[in-house]
Amino acid sequence: MEIPWIIDEHTRVKHALLKQYIDAWMTILFSAQSKLRKPEKLIYIDGFAGPGVYYENKIKDETCIGSPLIVAEAANKYIDSKPGREVHIYCTENNDSCAELLYNNLINQNKHKQNWVVYNQEFSIKAHELLDELEAKKLTEQPIFFFIDPFGYSGYPISLLKRILQYPRAEVFINFMIYDIARFYKEELFEKKMVNLFGNFQFKKDNLSKKPEETYSFLKNLYCENLKKIANVNFIMPFRINTPGQGTRPRYYMIHASNNYKALFEMKNTMARVSESSYRFEAIGIDSRQISLFDDPDKINLIERVKEFCQDKRQVSYDDLEYWAYVNTNGISRTIKEALLQLEKDNYIKILRQSRQRSNTVTTGATILANEPPLSLF
Repeated sequence: MEIPWIIDEHTRVKHALLKQYIDAWMTILFSAQSKLRKPEKLIYIDGFAGPGVYYENKIKDETCIGSPLIVAEAANKYIDSKPGREVHIYCTENNDSCAELLYNNLINQNKHKQNWVVYNQEFSIKAHELLDELEAKKLTEQPIFFFIDPFGYSGYPISLLKRILQYPRAEVFINFMIYDIARFYKEELFEKKMVNLFGNFQFKKDNLSKKPEETYSFLKNLYCENLKKIANVNFIMPFRINTPGQGTRPRYYMIHASNNYKALFEMKNTMARVSESSYRFEAIGIDSRQISLFDDPDKINLIERVKEFCQDKRQVSYDDLEYWAYVNTNGISRTIKEALLQLEKDNYIKILRQSRQRSNTVTTGATILANEPPLSLF
């Protein structure tokens, strides 16, 4: 059967990210299940799964694998090292020929006879059926990872995400096609699809946006806020994918959502590892008090936000500050520590380290104190 597409650079980057994250996801969760002496069982669901294989170039002399087969390869590696582990893979693909090609490739990979299934069906319909099945089998307490990678902006309504994310160990990773959304969100013809996507009519309130960057940020921030409010999600992190030649105007965001802080922590760390490429990932973050129209990803922004947080709290443990920064800023451990050390050098804060902690770093056990601002002479 003919492979339908040549892989584009955006898809290549998404797959590189998925590969690293899924590997970390399996490592952490299989280890945790083993320590707790629980069945080592994970569930992966791929919406809009595609054909599973792409041509590498226009010559069509080489191929590469897509998201379901990337996960299948990782699953085989972990099951090879410890037979008895289970990785359930469920894929939905609405295109008939893509679904058939994916089925054939996935079956060929399934050397451990795992529960790997391809459904030639719309994701928004099949996902509910799958969740019904998982509930009936009492599998919704297991870790569940949804990779939602649509062509466009329909087929994954926020009502479906609300159902998915009610399960305590579920997480979703969404390709949010901001370029297409920004093109059509004001047109009456697409109103129903936009309401399904956002969950309300708030997208119509974008009356002040003049620049494309402002429109993009408004829509991204609105979607993330609606995930919090409508889907009841605690941890949401949008990642801007910087496209070469377009500055900070993306064609899409990757949005990670879960109710598990450790999932957010690992996803941000994975993003940082993969971002050393021409398509650079930027963690944007959400300020819980006020969302700006356009978020500056530069490090100075992180330093200023950490400074403000410390001054507001006056005294805070490093662990509490790191937690806040992971949830609300673009920071990861390395850049959070760099920001604190710079603020200490500039005499905005004092770091109280434990007896054996080095003076050139800051870590668990340390306490951060905000220095009193100098008195004004006037």
